[in-house]
Amino acid sequence: MTRGGWCPIEAFIFGRRLTVLLLCLALLASPATAWAAIASFDLGNDLPPVIEDTTKAANCTVTYLVTDITTNDTIAVRMRMTSAPNDRPENGVMPCPRDIPPRVAARALEACGVRAADRKTCVFADMARDFISRPTVNSTAENTSRCASDQATDIGIACGTSGDAQICGVACGIGPEAAAAAAMTRCEAKHLTQCKLTGSLPVLAPR
Repeated sequence: MTRGGWCPIEAFIFGRRLTVLLLCLALLASPATAWAAIASFDLGNDLPPVIEDTTKAANCTVTYLVTDITTNDTIAVRMRMTSAPNDRPENGVMPCPRDIPPRVAARALEACGVRAADRKTCVFADMARDFISRPTVNSTAENTSRCASDQATDIGIACGTSGDAQICGVACGIGPEAAAAAAMTRCEAKHLTQCKLTGSLPVLAPR
């Protein structure tokens, strides 16, 4: 039915024009009622509004680990990178750029800063040997606090303690165990202490 037009049911019921006409007039006179009735149908459609093609190669994802040194909370920040038009997938993943723009790392710190009481307490999780004496973002490494999905499947972290503070190392690996083991080796070699706290998570978000 179109507003102000003919009722399509007329074309299918011949010989009952009066009844059909009255029906059409009733519908035209109360469009809100008719719409409410139509809107109440439950089609059982539970599909999400956006359906991702899981057979398509995943976009490059760069995952950072950043830490709030006041609370010792470490969070992972995943960011997807747009591929160049001529890029082709490698092992089911689109290649990542060789150089990650500084603004990408800055956004990782911003994600930590949203949760922190003081943004200045957010640092990259891979810490330099002198981090205990200079606990600032300048004593951490951005490029080793991240993993790219075309090079690794998981990002790992291992931490030791110095007083109330954590000193950590970050490493990439193929698989969660490899990433955690590499992080522990890096942490202990860099800080010359036993690093007991370990963990890892996938670089790519679940699909």
